[in-house]
Amino acid sequence: MRRALRRFEHRGTGVPVRRVRRTPRICSLLLIGLALFIAGAAEAQGTTLYVNRFVSADPGDINLGDLVHAAGETPAAAREALARSIAVVGDKVLLIPAALYREQLEAVFGRDSIIVGSRTVVVPRGVLPEEETYLLTRLGDFLSGQGLVGAACTELSLAQNQVKGSLPTDGNPLFQVVKTANGSVEVSYSLTGSGGSSTSGRVSLSAPAGASGSTDGVRSGAPVEVIFRKGPITIQMPGKAMATAAMGGKVGVYVADSQRSFIGRVVDAKVVEVELP
Repeated sequence: MRRALRRFEHRGTGVPVRRVRRTPRICSLLLIGLALFIAGAAEAQGTTLYVNRFVSADPGDINLGDLVHAAGETPAAAREALARSIAVVGDKVLLIPAALYREQLEAVFGRDSIIVGSRTVVVPRGVLPEEETYLLTRLGDFLSGQGLVGAACTELSLAQNQVKGSLPTDGNPLFQVVKTANGSVEVSYSLTGSGGSSTSGRVSLSAPAGASGSTDGVRSGAPVEVIFRKGPITIQMPGKAMATAAMGGKVGVYVADSQRSFIGRVVDAKVVEVELP
């Protein structure tokens, strides 16, 4: 009898031991609750999307999935959105800001999603050596910091003047902005690496968004009328140009009503025609 009582009482106190034995259970419940809270907080933050700083692509359409990648498993609806064309790669370097497609990402991943990164430099494959990546990514940072590019796709024409040794992949590049009389912008650059190699040259880009110019064709980021044609059926919807294109040229357009992007042909000032299969 005394042994039985000792199992249920503290030595010399008479306090039931069962009151002390609840502590591990309470700690377990607290730990489970804390784990659920952390999981809920992580889920509330939404999906984290990482923007690629540099992409080498073949001429033609470049998809949204080439520019960003999601952390973790991607839902089927999101995979469809990432497969949509976001721009057309030609023979020029493209600077594509994340602001251009932020609405599309939020439409499928939710407005609580987190986008890490600001822009992507897209280089047509075979046009420039891979070592040029270092200079171009910092050029993109400079152009954005100077307000020379906005929320639209910008084409860059790079003219390399001089290279001493191999192309440097470190160091602090120096940039200088020169605006030309026709409204375009040129930026000269020079870069010397730690090994003594150096490069210098200049890059030109189209006039910033909102600058005056010809109304022929479409300008990147500007509103356009999109005419969809499928046989005898014609539907007209408002959209946004995803690049600058002249009359008769091909260009990507984003239609907010359908949350999709399409490739069409410029048929009039601020008018793009899309032939549906």
